[in-house]
Amino acid sequence: MFKKSLVIACISLITFFYSYTGNAETKFVDRPDVQAFIKKMVIKHGFHEGQLIALFDKVKIRPRVMQSIKAPLEQETWQTYRKVFITKSHIDGGVNFWKHHEKILARAEKKYGVPASIIVATIGVETKYGKNKGEYPVIDALTNIAFSGSPRQAYFRSELEEFLLLAREQHLNPLTIKGSYAGAIGQPQFMPSSYRYYAVNFSGKKKIDLSNNIDDIVGSIANYYQKHGWKTNGPVAVPTTLTHTKHSLSLNEKISQKKLYKHDLAHLGLHTSYYIPSNLVVNAVELKNKNSYEYWIAFPNFQVIKRYNPSDLYAMAVYQLSYHIKSSRRKIHHV
Repeated sequence: MFKKSLVIACISLITFFYSYTGNAETKFVDRPDVQAFIKKMVIKHGFHEGQLIALFDKVKIRPRVMQSIKAPLEQETWQTYRKVFITKSHIDGGVNFWKHHEKILARAEKKYGVPASIIVATIGVETKYGKNKGEYPVIDALTNIAFSGSPRQAYFRSELEEFLLLAREQHLNPLTIKGSYAGAIGQPQFMPSSYRYYAVNFSGKKKIDLSNNIDDIVGSIANYYQKHGWKTNGPVAVPTTLTHTKHSLSLNEKISQKKLYKHDLAHLGLHTSYYIPSNLVVNAVELKNKNSYEYWIAFPNFQVIKRYNPSDLYAMAVYQLSYHIKSSRRKIHHV
């Protein structure tokens, strides 16, 4: 019985890797879909076919990338997710980052209207202030997902296109740039398209550097949020209570994506003492813990944070970390 179970497990594992990488013996450069992509880049963007063939000949099959993309942390409960990012080291690290880069954060806040605390918290959640920028060659990560059969392969194929354009524009070696398992780059973990369209030269140097140049990193995050509609001095989220104890909001399909007004909240059984204008569109957020639910009312700025990552867990982590960093900084520096 044990041997039979082991054989079945092995077959399942082999089938998983096969379905996401094609023939394990086939290099990406030899695959028809990759060859078609190369021809598209040549025709559409004027790339040299031989150079792209040589590039994709060096791309490696990376099963761990596909394992990670299938089981992101955002699938966990809020209780688990929160323990990863709302930690003493994240808060202390944020206070320290703010202390060392106070002037550039103030400049970015003044220009873009995005609070320094949100900028700092974003870097904290994304890379723990530059400590976890990613170990995968971006070309490998994007190629593995883009030609995997994944439901999101079209998006990652587009990001691969953007990455090659980015490398050409910035005169970067596409083989040496490293990032996350999803191909996100630098301390802000910008996807290639975000790097191309929202990264700013906030340092005044020749190249935009999102890995090591704090000016560019801070300015680019602030610019990203502003371009996606950040409301200066606007709220992000407030806690609320649910009076209908027999049911959770999860019974309402995709409740966090529904546009709600003040009277809708009362209908759902959500009550808060926070003033909400009757004409303001908000969202209800339900965060699942192990044995309970947590409820919040999310304002437009919460949705802006979700443009960075579409998960309610992610946006709440950034917001709560920003709150704790700001509060801790005030206690220490009396500001």
